[in-house]
Amino acid sequence: MISRSLLLAAALVISALPARAELPALAHGMTSFGAANVDGWVYLYGGNSGRAHEFNNECITGEFLRLQVPGGAAWETLKPGPRLLGAATAEYKGALYRVGGMEARNAKGAKDDLHSTTLVARYLPAHGVWEDLPPLPEPRSSHDVVVLGDTLYAAGGWWLGAPKNPDRRDGDWHTTLVKLDLAHPEKGWTTEPQPFQRRALAMAADGRRIWFLGGMDDKDALLLDVDWFEPATGQWGKGPALPDGTMQGFGMAACVVGGKLVASPVTGKLYALSAQGSEWQEVGKLNAPRYFHRLLPVSENSVFAVGGSGAKGHIVEPEIVTLGRSAPAKQAAADWPQWRGPARDGVSSETGWNKDWTAHPPAQLWSAQVGVGMSSPVVAEGEVVMFGNDGSGTDQVIAFDAATGKERWRHSYPCATAAHEMAIVPNGPGATPTIADGLVYTLSREGDLHCLNLADGKLIWRQELVRDLRGKRPVYGYTQSVLADAGRLYIDLGSEEKMFGSTVALDAKTGAVIWSSPGGGEAGYSAARMLERDGRRLLAMFKGGGMELLDPADGKTLWTYRTTARDFCNATTPAFIGHRILVSNTGDQPAALLDWNPAKPDEMHPVWENKQFALLFNSPIVLGDSVFAFNEKLRRDEFTCLDAATGEARWVSDAVKTGTFILADGHWIFLTRAGEVVLAPATKEGLKPIGRFQGVGGKCYATPTLAGGRLFVRNNAGELAVYDLSGR
Repeated sequence: MISRSLLLAAALVISALPARAELPALAHGMTSFGAANVDGWVYLYGGNSGRAHEFNNECITGEFLRLQVPGGAAWETLKPGPRLLGAATAEYKGALYRVGGMEARNAKGAKDDLHSTTLVARYLPAHGVWEDLPPLPEPRSSHDVVVLGDTLYAAGGWWLGAPKNPDRRDGDWHTTLVKLDLAHPEKGWTTEPQPFQRRALAMAADGRRIWFLGGMDDKDALLLDVDWFEPATGQWGKGPALPDGTMQGFGMAACVVGGKLVASPVTGKLYALSAQGSEWQEVGKLNAPRYFHRLLPVSENSVFAVGGSGAKGHIVEPEIVTLGRSAPAKQAAADWPQWRGPARDGVSSETGWNKDWTAHPPAQLWSAQVGVGMSSPVVAEGEVVMFGNDGSGTDQVIAFDAATGKERWRHSYPCATAAHEMAIVPNGPGATPTIADGLVYTLSREGDLHCLNLADGKLIWRQELVRDLRGKRPVYGYTQSVLADAGRLYIDLGSEEKMFGSTVALDAKTGAVIWSSPGGGEAGYSAARMLERDGRRLLAMFKGGGMELLDPADGKTLWTYRTTARDFCNATTPAFIGHRILVSNTGDQPAALLDWNPAKPDEMHPVWENKQFALLFNSPIVLGDSVFAFNEKLRRDEFTCLDAATGEARWVSDAVKTGTFILADGHWIFLTRAGEVVLAPATKEGLKPIGRFQGVGGKCYATPTLAGGRLFVRNNAGELAVYDLSGR
């Protein structure tokens, strides 16, 4: 007898809906099929066309179709292949890849005999042929696949007909993520654990993360869960749960449109994940709600929905939906809304930009004077927001049209240019603005916290960290970039011992205090980050006295590691290596990779230490099994690659002068302290620059920003320069 899980998987035909004139209808219904967009053609493979809960070698098909979108007048029938239910497909470099699926070996009317397969193949449209590729390590069906970079990933699903359990018709649930290097497929598949067991899920990749949405678990529970995996760091995490009812996540579809993750559940509503990844926003609706369908991007802000089943059975008419206002705009693919990018790790999701600076030197698009300071550019919804001081005691927040440089709005208020005498510390703001859910948050050196409307720059609310929240200004003024997460702001206030509290959480929309942590301590100059371990979210703050992990719900300090330097200069943004945390300063204590026992409060310990590695202004980037940073121990040009597992240096290079840097599409983009922009492939084998140009003059401490094919660089004196890296 087939389990409830398998019966629910069959959203099959009862009646077909009439075709819409603007798009050609399918000849018959299809559910649980593969679909991908390849060079402007939508390809469909396999699926089920039979009655409800019917599984046999007639209704499970190997049908292979394609339609040009937009403009195609009819579905073209291609040579069929193996009859497969749930054969997942993806595109890579103009080819279609098909992975796994389920065979029905029984004839119509006979007892079900269902088997997952290991079949993997590649279709080459230019030649009209399929090529076999290395099979999956184990049979898999009811899964999904995506391509990220050069790698094909498959996750979720089960193994029907497993020989080790011949009597178990529910199959063995997969607990591994499997991957195939498409540049070298002959090397075969590799595996790593996935932290869930579920099937009938949807997968999508946004250039940095792979997302896993909804499905059903091995106890037949329908799920609203959203998980993600970041291949560059090996880290897993949780996104916000899907909205609405219990059936939302079962047999749903998802894709990435204009850089935003879009989900299509059974209700027919279309949801996009917000830029901060904190909530789902409704951005459209299908005319025909459906599930076990497919959703594909067909432009920067429209999607193509095809196949599936609804309340009246199979749906044969496809549809194109243009996403609404809160849907991603053209530049949303590369939004850089806060310090060090979307995840505060220095990594951009932007791909396909110009890396041949010899043949196509980056042209300057526009420039502007934004005021003195070392605040970095942030970009969202087509606008770049800058923060500086006019040199006469007035801070100014300025928004420009990212494409043209036209000033959109300006917000100014009195603030001291400097309250310190050390020449190494630039005048003006040191904190980078944070953009979240249509609001801009800025923090001055004196503790002026302002919330502005991104659309017009109007002041929504303000708090004074010292006056209103009883914080203690650090020696060189506040320079942390405010962390916005799930409707809250988290700030390292600093305070005297036994005072109000050295950390505070505010309501992001009103500025009202939600909680303040007990105790005191000096504020650091570092930016806070959210970390997840074993399903628990933690607030990571490198405060003036050391590393602290707090419960974001109530501010309770859970684990602490004490390390500090002169004037409490803990300034580097913590780097995450899995759940472990890399911290460093230029004091007497060595750089350390920290771990802790979740069962033992307040016990953090170094996994490794490196006394010859120190970070002050610069923050590291983790790539694979390596850590990259400018070592400031000896104050010379030392771009260093560390083994993330041991902390030992793999190599040190002086090919690039000390500065700041980001990672995008497998390449480093550096901005040296003298304003030179340098491009180099990101590898653990060494540093070999392939392009250089003078981006801006004078001293530079800000981090460069890549967004929408544009590179934004600024100097401490306030000159902002914008360059075209689009490759057009």
